Amino acid sequence: MEVLVTLESLKNWDGQKRIKFPPDTIVTKEARIYAAKHGIEIYIGEDKLPEPLTSGRTVEQRAVISVIGEDKVGIIAGVSEVLAKNQVNILDITQTAIEGLFAMIMVVDISRATCSFEELKAALSKRGQELGVRIDSQREEVFHFMHRI
Repeated sequence: MEVLVTLESLKNWDGQKRIKFPPDTIVTKEARIYAAKHGIEIYIGEDKLPEPLTSGRTVEQRAVISVIGEDKVGIIAGVSEVLAKNQVNILDITQTAIEGLFAMIMVVDISRATCSFEELKAALSKRGQELGVRIDSQREEVFHFMHRI
């Protein structure tokens, strides 16, 4: 059985400095960063999980944003404006319009965001309503976990 350890679930292990999870457990980058900052050792089975690698000052934290709706002018600009306002960098983007329908997927770096991930999701959802499209946002680890075969 696979287990997903997120930052929120790791905080529930309050006060413990060594936590052991079963094999096949997935630990999000955010949870690994939190554990490293708070001196928590995480074990997956018998193996100690290494601390997250850093490049420069911040660890890249990625999210997946999907946009679906009727095609119209300004969708990409509207979504990009929300991201730029919150210091979220677009790493990759693909979009298509087929017979009046619009679909876009973005991979973004949220490590330097000036708001929480929940606030970003809410701002994107609100912009989606304004644009008449549906915008969904997930942390990359959660996206991959949900789409495993």
